[in-house]
Amino acid sequence: MKQTQKNTRKTQPPTPEQRDERRALSYALAIHGALILFMLFGFIASPSNPNPVQVELWADGTTPTAAEPETEPETAEEASTPPEPAPEPPPEPEPAPQPEPAPEPEPAPEPTPPTPPAEQQPPVPQPEPEVDPDIALEKARKEREAKEKAAAQEAAREKAAAEKAAAEKKAAEEKKAKEAAEKAAAEKAAAEQKARELAAEKAAAEKKAREEAARKEVAEKAAAEKAAAEKAAAEKAAAEKAAAEKAAAEKAAAEKEKKAKEAAAKAAAEKAAAEKAAAEKEAAEKKAAAEKKAKEAAAKKAAAEKAAAAKREAIREAMRSDALGAAGIPGGTADRNQSGGGGNDNGYAAKVRACVRPRVVYNVPPQQGSSNPTVQYRAQLKSNGTVEKVDIRRSSGNPRFDEAVRKGIQACSPFPKPPSGKYPSEIEGDYRMYD
Repeated sequence: MKQTQKNTRKTQPPTPEQRDERRALSYALAIHGALILFMLFGFIASPSNPNPVQVELWADGTTPTAAEPETEPETAEEASTPPEPAPEPPPEPEPAPQPEPAPEPEPAPEPTPPTPPAEQQPPVPQPEPEVDPDIALEKARKEREAKEKAAAQEAAREKAAAEKAAAEKKAAEEKKAKEAAEKAAAEKAAAEQKARELAAEKAAAEKKAREEAARKEVAEKAAAEKAAAEKAAAEKAAAEKAAAEKAAAEKAAAEKEKKAKEAAAKAAAEKAAAEKAAAEKEAAEKKAAAEKKAKEAAAKKAAAEKAAAAKREAIREAMRSDALGAAGIPGGTADRNQSGGGGNDNGYAAKVRACVRPRVVYNVPPQQGSSNPTVQYRAQLKSNGTVEKVDIRRSSGNPRFDEAVRKGIQACSPFPKPPSGKYPSEIEGDYRMYD
């Protein structure tokens, strides 16, 4: 991440403030450079002081010589004392600093060097008596030498004054250039300081952004850890709940299996007891049959008559049961010893038996003796013939067989429709194992 920020800082374009500062610095440097060039050019191009010109006039010997002007004789002290130098010109005033963005001003014209004072013409002398030419020439020569000496001293003073003015001008220019350089350096330092401040502000902003990102990352990490902890706790609770439910289911299955085993053991005991009772009954029946064999011959005729009467009575009772069932009267069962209940094999009772028997799921064992377990039931029906409830009114002695018969009756839903088209509210009947 640090490397990415460094690359981004390198390739980031300068801001408008930085561009303005660079442009102002360039303008200031250009203006100061132009001023220095103009000052150098003016110093070089300034005219130098002209040297004094000496002119000698020689007169012919035959021509009368003009009388020399009367001058006071110079004392030795005055001759040795040099003339006072001319007053120095006032120093050139420094130009006021120009604002940086303003256009470059015209350079001030350099002051012209002071002109030497013109030599005063001596007054016209009055004619005097003629003097010796040699003496006049000697005197003129001395006066000329004195004048030349004074002119040389005056030229030296003017030269010294010009050199001093040039030195002062040069010092002023150097001072001005130094001030310009210092100002440019100060502006550059200010620009660099501002750039450093901007860089510091940018670094502080980047640091703050990194801290914000770090805080956000820490918060997101804490939230993720909290969510993971909550998820793990939820998964743990779900696993514990599933384990508890599984343990409860296993316990219920174990209890159910235990009850099933107990019921199977009870059924086996009941079956053994029934088989024992059947065997005893069969033995008793065999004994009774042996005893009856002697009586059968005598009672055969009476039995035949009784059987014929019973058959007639059974037919009448079956017809009565079919009539009651067709009318929708509850309890219309004629022969309760039939396997399906509700009458004989004809009519509505046969339909009920055909509906219930295929739905009774029970492995019927081989019959031993004359025992035939029987379940007496009562089925409550709705108006559409669906079975609402099945009650076992009398058990067969085998709970598994009773439950199979109850489930078979419930599975026969809806019941077969009676001939009258209206279902009774309940139907009673017997279901035998071996019929």
